[in-house]
Parts: sequence; C-alpha cells; structure tokens
Amino acid sequence: MADLVWYASYGSNLLRGRFMCYIRGGKPEGSSKEYEGCSSNNPPRDDKPIIIPHELYFSKQSNTWENKAVAFIKSQRNEKARTLGRMYLIEKQQFIEVVRQENSYNRDDSEIEIDFETAIERGEAKISKVSWYGRIIYLGNERGYPIFTFTAKWDDDQISPNEPGKKYLRTIIKGLKETYNLTDDEIANYLKDVDGIRGKISELRIKKIIEAINFKNSKV
Repeated sequence: MADLVWYASYGSNLLRGRFMCYIRGGKPEGSSKEYEGCSSNNPPRDDKPIIIPHELYFSKQSNTWENKAVAFIKSQRNEKARTLGRMYLIEKQQFIEVVRQENSYNRDDSEIEIDFETAIERGEAKISKVSWYGRIIYLGNERGYPIFTFTAKWDDDQISPNEPGKKYLRTIIKGLKETYNLTDDEIANYLKDVDGIRGKISELRIKKIIEAINFKNSKV
C-alpha cells in the first residue's frame, strides 16, 4: 500500500466533490478553474471531521473565485480556536500534487516539494516563498498516519483580511453541511465572526445564502 497521510481541509475542500476535482480532475461548481487531477486517481481511503486549533480567516483576491478572498488558517496554534475541518486519508504523492495544484502549479512541477519529516519535527515546513499556500502544518496523528494541512506563507502579523465571494461561501457552506450536518443557524454563527466576514457580511446575508442552497440537488 502506498504511503498515506491525512490532508486536513478547512475551506472549499470541506465539500468532498470539490476536493475530488484535485484527485480526478474537473471544474468545481462556482469556480472558474479546471484542475488536472493527480497522477493517481484513487479516492481517499477514509474521511472524517477534525477540529483544527488554528484560527480561520479569509484573505487575498482569487481570480478562481470571483476575485474575492479565500480561506486560510493562522500559522500559530491556538487551543481556543475551533476551525471546523474535514480530513481525507490519501496517498502521500497525492497530497504533494494537491498542494501543487492549490498553488497553481502543474501536478508534476518539482518547484514545490514537501519535507514531511521536517514538518513533523518542527510542526511546520515552508515550501514556497511565492505561492499563497506556502506553509505545511503538522496537526498530529490519527490511526498511525500523520495529519497535515497547508496555509499562508506569510506570518500572522501580516494578515490582511478580505471578503470572500458568494460562490466560495456557498461551497464552504455545503461542505459544512455535508461534513457536520449543521443547522442553518449553526453555520451562520460559525462564519459570522471570522476575519474577512466580520463587519463585511452580515449574519442575515449569510443566512440568505444558506437558504438559497438546495442541498439535496447540489452537485460539485
């Protein structure tokens, strides 16, 4: 069996169908970008919820998502933070190729390499000075497999929050519903105080976005 790792997601990849575009290729609903997929198209061996002790925020402007912000977590661990995540048990090479695609590289581009051992030893590893998601964070182990996520290359004191777009929020909301089966009120309460949303998108507007989603017939 191939070496396996857990990839812990916290943004749009909470939605399994959206994440599978990185594995099998395809264009997610709401996104303007088509992904090539991984060299191995094997589905995750497992997936499960994970609470990530790093604070969630939205920043930058992504031309993939309406030129609006996307999700990151702060690099510093915070035991009071409860970012709702979903982790997928995938092949180690798949994780590398997902990170490359997430950073707009070809899946085979060796410019982005990951030193997993360093990430485990130090708690993190820098993988790029130019790409947004240039930092790998080690979150522990589950069933003998290491858990990794990735976030911004910049430090927490350099964060500039920005508002996410409706299509990106819809994808996250569908992922939260799929992973945690939260009520509309629980989802709105979770998102309303996140940096990038707080003071920019009202709780009422979040609830209207949620109410407009037909979860039963949603496809990604």
